[in-house]
Amino acid sequence: MSSIRLEGVVKKFYPDRPLFFRKSSLSSAIFALDHVYLEIKDGETMGVIGPTGCGKTTLLKVIAGLEKIEKGKVYFGNKDVTRLRPRERGIGMVFQTYALYPHMVTRENLAFPFRLRRWPEHMIDEKIEFTANTLGVGFRELLGRMPRTLSQGQKQRVALGRCIIRNPSVFLLDEPLSSLDAKLRIKTRMEIKKILRKFSVTTVYVTHDQSEAVALSHRIAIMREGKIEQVGTFEEVYNHPVNLFVAGFVGDPSMNLLQLTLAEKRGELIMGEPVYNLKIKVPKEWERKLREKEMVGKDLVFGIRPEHIELGKNKSSNGTFTFRAKVEDREVTINNKAHLFLRIGHHRLLATLENYRYLPAPGEEADFTFSVNKGKVFNKENGLALIS
Repeated sequence: MSSIRLEGVVKKFYPDRPLFFRKSSLSSAIFALDHVYLEIKDGETMGVIGPTGCGKTTLLKVIAGLEKIEKGKVYFGNKDVTRLRPRERGIGMVFQTYALYPHMVTRENLAFPFRLRRWPEHMIDEKIEFTANTLGVGFRELLGRMPRTLSQGQKQRVALGRCIIRNPSVFLLDEPLSSLDAKLRIKTRMEIKKILRKFSVTTVYVTHDQSEAVALSHRIAIMREGKIEQVGTFEEVYNHPVNLFVAGFVGDPSMNLLQLTLAEKRGELIMGEPVYNLKIKVPKEWERKLREKEMVGKDLVFGIRPEHIELGKNKSSNGTFTFRAKVEDREVTINNKAHLFLRIGHHRLLATLENYRYLPAPGEEADFTFSVNKGKVFNKENGLALIS
C-alpha cells in the first residue's frame, strides 16, 4: 500500500510535429497536464471526472509510467517513481477496452505475467484460486473460456481479476464500466466497490459518470484543460464549488446560472437585470463580503440548483425570491421526479420537483420560488466563487 503524490506535473503533446524533429524546432504544444498537484492518501479511492479531452486518461498513464513527463515529480509514498518503468511501479491497471489476450483462455490471461517470470505451477494455481475467491460466485466458470465467448460484464470481471492477481500497491481504473448496459453497470460497480473495500488499495478511478464517482470514491478531483479545478468529497464540491466551471459541471442536472448586475438601492444590495425587472435582494450575511470584493456596480453570476426551485408562491417573503415563468417543456423521470424547463425573459432555468401533485403544461405560466441563501455567487470576470 502507498499514497500517490504528483508535484507540478507537466505533460505536453505536439500534434503537428514532424516524424523527425529537433527540440530547438518544436511546434506549438498542447498541455495535456498543466502543472498538476494532487495527493491521494494511502488506501483512498480518488475519482477523477471532467469533460472529454481534459487529461483524465493522461493522468492515469503518467501515474502508471506509460507517459513521460516534461516537468514535475511522481511519488508512491516517499519514493520518487518519476523515472521508473511501469513494471517497476507495482501498479494494476484496468483499461476501458479490457485489453485481454484474445488467443488465451481466462486462466492463461491471469497466469501470463507469472509465466513470464517462470513461477512454479503450484504458486500460479494459488494466485488464481485467491483471485477466483475474491471475485466471487461464477468466476471459476470463466477460467476455461476464451475472451470472444464472454459477455462485456464477464470480460470486465476477468480484467479486474488480472489486476488483482498481481497484488498491486496501486489500482488505476480507466472508465471500466463505460461499455456496460445500465443494469450491469450497477451490478459491476458494486463488485468493484466490495473489492476496493476489501483490499483498501490506493485507487485512481477515471469516469465520465458522476454517479460512479460518488458511489466508489472517497474524494473527487474535477479536471479541465489539463488542470485540476477542485478536490474534495462530493458534498464539498457540490455544495461549495470554487468556480463557475465546477458549479456548472458537477450535478445532474447542473446548476442554473443567471448573469446579473449588483446594484445598491436605498442602502440594500440588489442583484438584477433592469430589462426584465428581475431583482433579487441580497441576504444580509452576504453584503459584507460582496462590498469587500468591490462588486457593487459590477456583473456577477448567480447560481441556484434545480432542486432548490419550488412550484408556487412562498407565503413568507423573507429571504425568498418569487418569479413568474413560462414552462417551455417538462419531463417526468423514472425515479418520480419532474424537470420543468422555464423561461424568464431571455433566461432559461430548470426546476426539479419531487412529490408534486400538479405540473403546469408546456406553454403555461406559473409562479416559482427559491430561497436566495441556497444560491451561489460568482465573479463573472474570472469565474471565481464569491459566495459558496
